[in-house]
Amino acid sequence: MSGRARCAALALVALSACGGHQLDLDKLSSASDDIVWEAGEKATAKKDWESARKYYKRLIDAFPQSPHQPDARIGLADTYFNEGGTGNYVLAVSSYREFLTLYPQHPRSDYAQFMAGEAYYKQKNSPDRDQTATGQALEEYERLLDVYPQSRYVEQTRERIRECRQMLARANYQVGYFYQKTRKSWRSAIGRYETILSQYPDYERIDEVLYRLSQVLSFSGRYAEARPHLARLRSEFPQSPYVAQADKLEATFPPSVPAAPSTPPATPPAPQPQVSL
Repeated sequence: MSGRARCAALALVALSACGGHQLDLDKLSSASDDIVWEAGEKATAKKDWESARKYYKRLIDAFPQSPHQPDARIGLADTYFNEGGTGNYVLAVSSYREFLTLYPQHPRSDYAQFMAGEAYYKQKNSPDRDQTATGQALEEYERLLDVYPQSRYVEQTRERIRECRQMLARANYQVGYFYQKTRKSWRSAIGRYETILSQYPDYERIDEVLYRLSQVLSFSGRYAEARPHLARLRSEFPQSPYVAQADKLEATFPPSVPAAPSTPPATPPAPQPQVSL
């Protein structure tokens, strides 16, 4: 054991012998970074998040050249995340991002990136409420795949992306359905349903979206635009419960009017030869 490590161990033993009291931060000016680091780790193990934060912050501020700096910053962010609560999740995101700014190539950078997404994910709402946090989580997860494609968190990240996309698609559907049923605002409903088809083609209830979009298009008198969506519903989702409803809906459409054949332009008369007199 090195002399530095031995001193740190002796200091921690002395602290334990004094009744296991926490380190007095006012007396830490003479303590080594190893001592402060170990105190932070012990507080973390006991889930004493407030004390752990004090130790990590002390190490970050007082020992800028310490080899414990990166881990102390991760430890600080983790205390916010593990304690939970909206305010702490916001601070966790800030701390993880600060780590990524300072140590973009650190072996734990992918962890910090993943946890930034997790901190937003913890703040997500149900589909009938504001989806800002869900969108922010999705951005953080997608950034991990872009920057750290070999990360061990890739599979978890892909699952989170799937969940976020389903949530955002469902939120758009519920808004569209609200406009359709409550407001009778066909244009607004059409916009939401079309957003799902274009931005979230992996939505697990696309058959329902196709049917609702066809409904509001028909309510708007746009029967020609509704028919392709109904055809897609029957083709791609033949077992969907909306197929029978699609048949009933299309039966109410006016007959398709075939396009009038275009009249070919009249052939201009052949020029008459000029006779020289």
